Amino acid sequence: MSDRTVPDRLRPAVLRLLVVLVGTASAFITAEYGARFVFRDVKSSGNGGDYFARRGGGPEISTNSLGYREREIGPKNSKRYRIVVIGDSFTWGQGIDVRDRFTNLLEESLNPTTHEVLNFGIPGHNMPEHLQELEQVLPLSPDFILLQLYINDFETPEMVRPQGHPLISSEDLDRRLMQSSALYVLLSNQWGELESKFGFVESYEHYMARNLADPSMPNARKAFGMLRQFIERARSGNTPCGTVLFPAPDAMGPKGAGYPFGYIHERVRMICQDARIPCLDLLPAFSTYANPRSMWVSPFDAHPNGMANRRAASEILRMFGPSWHGG
Repeated sequence: MSDRTVPDRLRPAVLRLLVVLVGTASAFITAEYGARFVFRDVKSSGNGGDYFARRGGGPEISTNSLGYREREIGPKNSKRYRIVVIGDSFTWGQGIDVRDRFTNLLEESLNPTTHEVLNFGIPGHNMPEHLQELEQVLPLSPDFILLQLYINDFETPEMVRPQGHPLISSEDLDRRLMQSSALYVLLSNQWGELESKFGFVESYEHYMARNLADPSMPNARKAFGMLRQFIERARSGNTPCGTVLFPAPDAMGPKGAGYPFGYIHERVRMICQDARIPCLDLLPAFSTYANPRSMWVSPFDAHPNGMANRRAASEILRMFGPSWHGG
């Protein structure tokens, strides 16, 4: 018998295995750097912990002493009409510069010498937090409060979102790869879509409808009841208010086709109508775009980009501007 480590008869198989391993590793490395190159301009992601969100290069973020992405707020100037916008990451301006947010565009259009628009948006805030912020806002003597709403604002603490399975069973390895690999983010996102499509996990649309579509359901009563509370509390503070509801761009087909959250929009409009306050639903305006992704901050972040914010500001001015100028 030969004293060599690998018998002669096994050498071809070992060589083929090495070629396969080296080829596979080279393919993954090439694909990784290819993905990084293709998406080199992406600076924002809907997942704050993934590769695209963590690599930096996004808009500069600075906050005031209250924690908002806004200048320091001084005493009310009686010669300036003060508008306060309460909202979530759409108001905060996820993925865009301050100057491109609809709140800044509103102030510029209204004339900063006669009007000020204060941004009280915080990512992740829903109706319970909006109610808390209202208590912070009322002492600032606003002339008008605009409540920015989004679909997930109506999720209650009792609602538990469906959780998909990671592409790799090890949660620690999955997290590390999400943070360090553009290719893994692409594969993981595709895997999540397949899980939902083939019923391995409940879709977000079905989860929301199951909890909120029927107005008699407990979560629906609680969620939309908080909107009524917000309106009543603003009214008790002698401050007029209105709402602007953003649709979900990632749930819209061309020209708004197949949009699954219409029942939320209808409920908000009905509540505002009953309360006799103005309500702007941006679904019709956003449905004019043939490609909804053109409104996204990035291919990995469906928050409204600068173009969508400009459209929102234009629609807000069209509805609310006359009363603001008359203020």
